[in-house]
Amino acid sequence: MKKFAIITACDSKYGNFLVNHWLKSLLMNIDRNLVDIVVLDYGLTNEQKERLLSKEVIVIKCNRDGHVVNIRFRDLRKFLEKNKYEQIISCDSGDIIFQKDITHLFFKNKNDFRIVAEELKDPFMKQILRRNLFSKHLKKEIIQILNNKKSLNAGFIVAPTDKFIMLCKFIEDNLINKKVFGPDQFLVNIYFYRHGFFEIGSDYNFIITIFNRKFKIKNGMFLSNGKIIPIVHNAGDFFRCIKNFGYGKCHNKVKPVHYFIVKNTRKLFTYFFSVRKD
Repeated sequence: MKKFAIITACDSKYGNFLVNHWLKSLLMNIDRNLVDIVVLDYGLTNEQKERLLSKEVIVIKCNRDGHVVNIRFRDLRKFLEKNKYEQIISCDSGDIIFQKDITHLFFKNKNDFRIVAEELKDPFMKQILRRNLFSKHLKKEIIQILNNKKSLNAGFIVAPTDKFIMLCKFIEDNLINKKVFGPDQFLVNIYFYRHGFFEIGSDYNFIITIFNRKFKIKNGMFLSNGKIIPIVHNAGDFFRCIKNFGYGKCHNKVKPVHYFIVKNTRKLFTYFFSVRKD
């Protein structure tokens, strides 16, 4: 076991992207002498698992009895309680690529949670909250935070292992419906605003439609102000704004209509919430 770990969760739907882009780009941008790579397996194919194992990735078979974004915290806790890494990174796998060395993130603000705060509001947050996902008290606290503070993106978190285990326990204890998409993001926000965190820059979870900074794509690489963006996150589903997203020269083209609609919808909601606050 190494000093640090980068841990993700994946199923067969995103398994090829995990191997061909997420892992390939990560291996180019971390120090393998210091970092274990761990994949929680929620239904990867045998071929996908074999390709991961051939790159010395630790693959942990898990029971898929809910939505992966939720149950990953339960299984992450179980894994971390048996494997005492000093620091970990928990991140998404089906829509993230790495473009620059990120090993240094383990050494900065080592006692804190580290996470990226979003600039623009998500127009679908209120719809998610209408579902019966939280207790009345917790729902009230979530709404208050969403109206008055920046939303923190749970797709990339750096943390000491002991603190991350406590976060996982909080999510498990407060997850009413583990089969729907969305509640993990809210619970991470509540926990971090209660217990504190260090905000790392958007370079380390650059979500295409959430940040106002301009970017361009050159030879498949995402750049901003002439510099490589270390971590790019093509978040969303139908609304993903990058076509052929991946790692390499032949990848990554902006879908102009999607980008315009999603970005401007988010801007309108952000303006609406700021006016309400005032």
